Amino acid sequence: MSDHQARFIDVDELRVGMYIYLDLGWIGHPFALNNFKIVSDSQIETIRGLGLKRLRWSPEHSDLATPDTASTAADTAGEARSPTAERRQRLLDQQASLARCEREFSDATRTFRDILKLVQTQPKPARERAEAMVDDLVGKLLDQGECFIRLLSEKAGEKSSLHAINVTAIALLLGKSLGLDAAALKLLGLGALLHDIGKIELPERLRWRDDGFNAAERKLFQQHVDHGVELAARMGIEAEACGIIAQHHEYVDGSGFPRQLSGESLTQASRILGLVNYYDNLCNPANPVAAITPHKSLSLMFAQFRQKFDADILGVFIRMMGVYPPGSMVVLTDGRHALVVSVNSSRPLKPRVLIHDPRIPRDDALVVDLEDEPALGIRRSLKPDQLPRAVFDYLSPGQRICYFFERARNPLDRRGSR
Repeated sequence: MSDHQARFIDVDELRVGMYIYLDLGWIGHPFALNNFKIVSDSQIETIRGLGLKRLRWSPEHSDLATPDTASTAADTAGEARSPTAERRQRLLDQQASLARCEREFSDATRTFRDILKLVQTQPKPARERAEAMVDDLVGKLLDQGECFIRLLSEKAGEKSSLHAINVTAIALLLGKSLGLDAAALKLLGLGALLHDIGKIELPERLRWRDDGFNAAERKLFQQHVDHGVELAARMGIEAEACGIIAQHHEYVDGSGFPRQLSGESLTQASRILGLVNYYDNLCNPANPVAAITPHKSLSLMFAQFRQKFDADILGVFIRMMGVYPPGSMVVLTDGRHALVVSVNSSRPLKPRVLIHDPRIPRDDALVVDLEDEPALGIRRSLKPDQLPRAVFDYLSPGQRICYFFERARNPLDRRGSR
């Protein structure tokens, strides 16, 4: 059978033994070849993570066993699999998962950029794009069950849209952790996505908050909230989502703007968004030189500014982000340096880390789940500029912190990877 005669199959129907064709560029997947026979369930999981709905396969080149035979073959393959082969597969799975997260994040930033272009001249199409985008994000989040919050490369996505997507992703994760249903998550996501659209009404130099603003400039900057509500209303955005935009700079202690609202005057969604927006602005200020580490940002919010936030929401946020949020540089209990790359909210003290190991090229380094290493923990956090040069170059901490959500591993996978 020639390639063009191959049949199509849904990715959910893939089985070990199928000979498949990946119609993607060589950087679009982690496999050595674009066409090959599937030999393990982990390969199927990797393929599903590429975002394809259907792909081509060749029955003639496939070797599909009966269920009993397949089970026996899988057992035999498992017994014969070498540690090197197992490690290689884990690395491929790891790379595919990160690539999927970064691709979805980048797609979201590009979509948001297009939405901004439509807001003033075609408000209805802008709303439709925004609602479709948020529906998609919420659907993916709920479909994935238990999730990690995942650090991405700072090169992921359109730079001008990073803050909006970062805040939206974290707010949705926090909303899910707080038990919000799909409808509430969609309103929260829409408010988070559009919270700063009013800035397009401001002069370029006033679109980012600056401690050097004089009183007049500060007042003009604060007007982006009302501008945003007006634009959202013109788009036909639901009143509840407009209310979230209106309150995204208000705090429970009344210290926010533009109306110094406090306490029960704030909706739960606006409290979520206000907290997440505050965190991202600490990690990713307009001037990168003023950025502080994720660990320090979380510490400041709890130790010095917690009166600004709803105590219950802040508590859930800290558990979700972990004591050492993704992007934190840490020293492990054995003295090695590591970069925290993801955190599971159910195990906040045991994040997944990339460990500096000069014997292994960075691109070949496996992420280590500290939950699988009971004798290994985190001793302390440090700033990137405190790292030895070789460690800094290896771990490559970025100036910007970008987050997305990643499906947690199945417990069976965790046991199998030890």
